Amino acid sequence: MLIGFNYTLGDTAPLVRKLLAGRHIDYVELLIDNFLAVPIEELMDGFAAPVGFHIMFSKFIENDTPALERLAYRLRELIDRLRPLYVSDHVARFSHEGRQLYHLAEIDYINDYSRVRERVDWWQQALGCQLLLENYPSIMDGGHDAPAFHERLYRDTGAGVLFDASNAVCAHLNCGVPLEAWEGVIESSSHFHTAGYNLSILQPHLILDTHDQALSDATLGFLQRYRTQFDTPHATMTYERDQRFDEHEIVADLQRLRGVFAPPSQGLRS
Repeated sequence: MLIGFNYTLGDTAPLVRKLLAGRHIDYVELLIDNFLAVPIEELMDGFAAPVGFHIMFSKFIENDTPALERLAYRLRELIDRLRPLYVSDHVARFSHEGRQLYHLAEIDYINDYSRVRERVDWWQQALGCQLLLENYPSIMDGGHDAPAFHERLYRDTGAGVLFDASNAVCAHLNCGVPLEAWEGVIESSSHFHTAGYNLSILQPHLILDTHDQALSDATLGFLQRYRTQFDTPHATMTYERDQRFDEHEIVADLQRLRGVFAPPSQGLRS
């Protein structure tokens, strides 16, 4: 299992380089939207490590075609030159009735399926590669339909899942989506996310995918339970941290991830 770290902001570059130098991580996941204006040569020389691409704001389900074509042109150039380990995006709602949402909203996995399938087909062709789509940290009962939605979409379009283990835990804690429901998705996936989560400010409390806390025991237990399904050849696990960059806490979490996926003999020696 390759362990990576998501790089979203320029200010965290020294930390990312330090994690690479200390061999705490093997690759860097770029939130590629933030680096579209950076010359390709600078991106290639930025970390001297493999990279993954995580797209945040394509809004490919609802964005207009000319805007997506312009974005795809730049992304294809970066994909051709940097050869990322994977290219991923989000299945989510960014707006409602013309108004931009403050937080991303979950789609209706049943009623929106046809539209999403059509857009995924188009977006993959525009990018010229397989697209991985991240599962949502559900807060409502509709999240129960998510595992079957992703399995169906994979069959129909070839689009895989960037499976976020902690998002699945959030969905389990919020609305009872069984972790076992994701077994088929995990077994067909090779690229994964994990992060810390926190309680919402308002009550009744929800579990929010905040990327600002240490990994929970629930998430680590989930990874350990399915370690053989996660840890396949060429698999990657990206640790996300967008806020509260406590270096000691981050390194400790990365070491925990190494421990989960270390061969049994190494685990005993450590």
